[in-house]
Amino acid sequence: MGVKKLEDLVAFLLAVEFKRGVYRIIKASPDAFADLRYRSQIFDAARSVEANIAEGWKRFSPADRARFFRIALGSLEEAKVRLRDGVDSGYFTEADCAAVLVLGNRCGAALTAFWKSQRGFADNAGRRA
Repeated sequence: MGVKKLEDLVAFLLAVEFKRGVYRIIKASPDAFADLRYRSQIFDAARSVEANIAEGWKRFSPADRARFFRIALGSLEEAKVRLRDGVDSGYFTEADCAAVLVLGNRCGAALTAFWKSQRGFADNAGRRA
């Protein structure tokens, strides 16, 4: 039995939790929150993961869906790198980010698996044409 709605897609649920975790970390650090450019960039990257999964979900072509999932993967990696940059900047510690980075890694694995399944549909559809 396949996934019928977006809210049942594991990658989407993990993306939402990852985004919320990023928000908590940044809001808990006065220095990170005050760095408007840093805050804007990391919030945009974290939001983009969830948004691109949602947009891809409503695409009717597996190839188009896979494209949005690839974009979400790129945004996820950007947000993870920006979290690590926050550690390097002294805004928070590695321990502060550990659980959120685990969520990010789990989201990436789930999204990659789903992306590969969509790629396979697209590849097979092209062979039948």
